[in-house]
Amino acid sequence: MTRDVPLPVQLAATGPDQQRRWTVLLRWIMLIPHYVVLYFLGIVCSVVAFIGWWGALFTGRLPEFAASYLSGFIRWSTRVQAYALLLTDQYPPFSLDDQPGYPVRIAIPPRDRLNRAAVLFRVILVIPAELLSGLVTFGGTTIVAFIAWLIALITGKLPTSLHLAYTAILRYTTRYNCYYYMLTAAYPGGFFGDGTALPSGAAMPPAGDLDPAAPGYETPVDPAAPGYETPVDPAAPGYGAPGYETPVGPAAPGYGIPSYETPVGPAAWQSVDWPLLLTRGAKQLRGWFIGIGAVLWIAWIVVAAIISSHSGNAIATSNAIDTVNAANNTLANELNTYQNTVQACTNAACVETADAQAATAFSNFASTLHGTPMPASAVAAAQTVYSDATKVAQDLTQLSHLSPTISAAQYESTASSIGIGQATNQFQQDVNALAGTLNNSR
Repeated sequence: MTRDVPLPVQLAATGPDQQRRWTVLLRWIMLIPHYVVLYFLGIVCSVVAFIGWWGALFTGRLPEFAASYLSGFIRWSTRVQAYALLLTDQYPPFSLDDQPGYPVRIAIPPRDRLNRAAVLFRVILVIPAELLSGLVTFGGTTIVAFIAWLIALITGKLPTSLHLAYTAILRYTTRYNCYYYMLTAAYPGGFFGDGTALPSGAAMPPAGDLDPAAPGYETPVDPAAPGYETPVDPAAPGYGAPGYETPVGPAAPGYGIPSYETPVGPAAWQSVDWPLLLTRGAKQLRGWFIGIGAVLWIAWIVVAAIISSHSGNAIATSNAIDTVNAANNTLANELNTYQNTVQACTNAACVETADAQAATAFSNFASTLHGTPMPASAVAAAQTVYSDATKVAQDLTQLSHLSPTISAAQYESTASSIGIGQATNQFQQDVNALAGTLNNSR
C-alpha cells in the first residue's frame, strides 16, 4: 500500500568516540583506495540510474536491480564520507552491503510507488535541495573541516556539537542522493535535525553524552533543563507517523524489507526511528556552514570570473598578435610587389593599375584588423591602425582613377597633394605602436 507521506531515509551515527591521532593525521591518504573504487562504481551508478529512471518513469517503481545497486553505492559512499568527516575512527569496509557493526548506517525505507511526473522532472525538482546541500557541504568541508581536523588531531575526538553538525550534513546529503536516485519519494528534509527535545520513543543518548561537563552542550544537561524536557519511556511509540511503528528492537519491521538485505536495526543507543537530536551549538554550526558556504561560493565565482577574464584576455591577446602579424606580413609582401611593379612601369596607366592592387591590399588588411577581437588595452591602437589603413586605401584608389595619359610630373604632384607618403608613414608608425601594445598586454 502506498503511504500518504513517504518515509525519509534515516542515518544513525554513534557519538564522538576517541580516535587514534595517526589515523586522523593520514585520514585523506587512507581514503584514496576507496575514492579510486568509488570512481569506477560511480560510472556504473550513472548507467544504472539512467536505466532505472526509464523503468521508474514507465512503471512507477525503481527496478529491483537498480534499487539494489544504487542503495549499495550510497551505503558505501556514506560510510566513506563519514570516515572523512571524522565521525568515526573505524575504517570503512569495501562493500555495497549494509554493515550492521559499522558506527554509521543508513536505513532506506521500503520502495513505495513513485509519482511519474516527479520522476520525469526529478532533475529540476532536486535543484533547491542540491543548492542547499552544496552550500552546507562547501561551508562545512573547507575551512571548518581543517579546524575540525586540527581539533581531532590534538584532542583525539570531535566536540559533540561539531560531530552532530557533521552528522546532520551527512544525513541531508544522503537523503538528497537517495531522492535523486529515486530510492525514495521523500523530498530531502530534516536539515536542522529532529529537534533538541527528546521525541516520544527516542532512546536516551549514552550516559557520557549527558554529563554536564561534556563538551559542546553549552548548558548543563539536566532532565529538567530547557530543550531536553522530561526523559521519556524508550518503549513509547516512535514518531507516531505511519511506518515507524513501535520500537521493539533491531528486528523491528520499521525499515527492514527483504529487498534491502538484512533488517535495519538501531545503533546501540538509538531506537528504530533513529531521531537526530542536535544541541543548540550544532544548530548554530549548521547556520554557520550555510553562511560560510555562501561566502566561499560567491568568492569562488568572483575568482573564477577573474581567472576566466584574465585567461580569455591572454587568449585574445595571443590571437590578436598572431592575426596582426600574419596580416602585416601579407601586406608587406604585396607592397614589395607593388614597388617592383611601379619601378618597372613605363607609363601612368601601369602605375595606376598597381595603385588599385595596393588599395585592395590595404583594404583587406583593414578588414582583417576590424574583425579581430582585441584586448581592452589595444582597442584604441587597433582603431587608429584601421583608420590609417582605410585612408591609405582611399588615397591609392584616388590615384588609380587618374587619367592614364597623365604625365609623371602631374602624377607625382597629385600624389604629393593627397599626402599618400605621409599617410603611409603614419600607418607604419601606428602598426608598430599596436604591436608594442599587444606585447605589453600578454
